Amino acid sequence: MDYITLPGGRFAYIREGHGVPVLLLHGLGSSLLDWQPQIDCLAHSCCVYALDLRGHGESEPLRAPITIAEMAADVAAFIEAKQIGPCIVAGISMGGMVAFQLLADRPQLVHAAAVINSAPSFPLDSWRIRAQVWLRLTLVRLFGLPALAGMLANKLFPKPEQQALRDLVSERIAGNDRTSYLHAMRAIPGWSTLPAVQMRDTPVLVIAGDRDYTPLAYKEAYVRELRNARLEVVEDSGHATPLDQPERLNALLLDFIAEHSATLPA
Repeated sequence: MDYITLPGGRFAYIREGHGVPVLLLHGLGSSLLDWQPQIDCLAHSCCVYALDLRGHGESEPLRAPITIAEMAADVAAFIEAKQIGPCIVAGISMGGMVAFQLLADRPQLVHAAAVINSAPSFPLDSWRIRAQVWLRLTLVRLFGLPALAGMLANKLFPKPEQQALRDLVSERIAGNDRTSYLHAMRAIPGWSTLPAVQMRDTPVLVIAGDRDYTPLAYKEAYVRELRNARLEVVEDSGHATPLDQPERLNALLLDFIAEHSATLPA
């Protein structure tokens, strides 16, 4: 693990391999550790960076509200500090949102983007969604992250043979800083960068687990609104595709990287 000080604070990251620069962005309540199956695979042919976003892992904790745009600014500062732009960015869930925000705000830093079980907006357009957000916030405030961790781990990995993954992810979610988690989560509801990313020609690969939280139709709809995007569906996968279907995801990422690495600036 290495550390870097940026305008947003102190950040933890790892760098492995040589070649095309690829930056991995984790989801809410996660850390760069959840990318290990991808790091191990991609580092054979790429220079892989994985970053703990602010308030996560070993990076600076959050003691005040934050926005997705501020998280994207952190990532932009990291890319510039490491002089790896434009690079290929891959993000899952909230990390995918940060990737979309980076594409909207600093498109010159993103050569191509792969977003996994994510979207360019999180509209509060139904009572069901509002209730889900309220329930999670309330659960964390009243009972703490261990209670949420068990519930999410069971939802992410429902199969009997996935007990090891349930235990691993439950431990990692429970280990989050409670205040940081709440601040990061509040950044998501109502956020949108769709109008801006609709104007970008940057290649975007949208990867969706067939059992992800949000319906496949929702992802199909927003992919049609982007200029240069395509959708790939991973069968028998929930929201945590990097962990429940690592081989299939690795293959998709390797193909995407190979497709666009030849056009990276020298």
